[in-house]
Amino acid sequence: MAKTIRKTSKEPIKLPYILLEMFLVTILIISTYLYFDINNKIKKENKSLDNLKNTYEENINILKEKEKSLNELNQQIEKYNDLDKEIENTKNEFFNTVKQLEQDIKDGKSNKKIAYMTFDDGPYFNTYKVLDILDRYDVKATFFTTNVNGKVYYEETDTYNYDLFKEYIKRGHTIANHTYTHAIFKGLYDSVDTFMDSLMRQHEHIKEEANGYETKIVRFPGGSGTAGNLKYPIIEALREKGYGWVDWNAYDGDGWDLRTQSEAWGYLKKSLDENIEVILFHDYCKITTDLLPEFIEYMQDKGYILLPLFYDSVMINK
Repeated sequence: MAKTIRKTSKEPIKLPYILLEMFLVTILIISTYLYFDINNKIKKENKSLDNLKNTYEENINILKEKEKSLNELNQQIEKYNDLDKEIENTKNEFFNTVKQLEQDIKDGKSNKKIAYMTFDDGPYFNTYKVLDILDRYDVKATFFTTNVNGKVYYEETDTYNYDLFKEYIKRGHTIANHTYTHAIFKGLYDSVDTFMDSLMRQHEHIKEEANGYETKIVRFPGGSGTAGNLKYPIIEALREKGYGWVDWNAYDGDGWDLRTQSEAWGYLKKSLDENIEVILFHDYCKITTDLLPEFIEYMQDKGYILLPLFYDSVMINK
């Protein structure tokens, strides 16, 4: 009996390998894709981080600049806070120099001349014109103030006049005291107390309206002689309050019935005969206001230095 011989196939089974290869290739493709995708994302993230870093650095630089500006601003604010003190120191130094000049003039050591222009009884609405003229010539003066108008001007009854107290200071002038009421014939000189009460009311009024400004200079309404027998008792009371007082030695006559500029010039030229003058004007008088530019030029041509009064001046009696 013949044997049947089974022929065994030696060909490998290829399908699993193909599937495996396909799987591996797929994995490789996916991995490659993921790699590049992740890499691109990382690059984008890095770029974003770089942008954020640059923005951060720019913001830091901006903050540093702002901090620098803020420090500079704070330094300026400190300077402004000390400005009043610096101004006061400068004024004191200036007035000390003027005081020495006054003494040299009195002692005959200097041929310079000084004129103190003073304006009584304001503020008035017309005072603005006076201030503008003084500004034009860069001249400072002294304003002996009262409250005769109350809160408004009798010439401009709708206009609040206390603003002028700040205006005096703003423009560099000296404010002085001429009593609150100026009531020469209505009780001011009844006694030392009535005078001092009016003086101190005006002192506080100036302080309130001129942002804390305090004067220690007074002019007796009508002049010191008007106080009669009370003059020296009042002077003693003034000393106790640290006040000095001043009259005048030159005038244009505008405190009474002045009719023309020619008449005013007559009074002025007749009374201007000293090397240190305290000149009496009234800032309500339009004749004085009109002659003021010519008068300033006249005094400057005569060699006078035009200045505001100050407490330590030799012209202030203490």
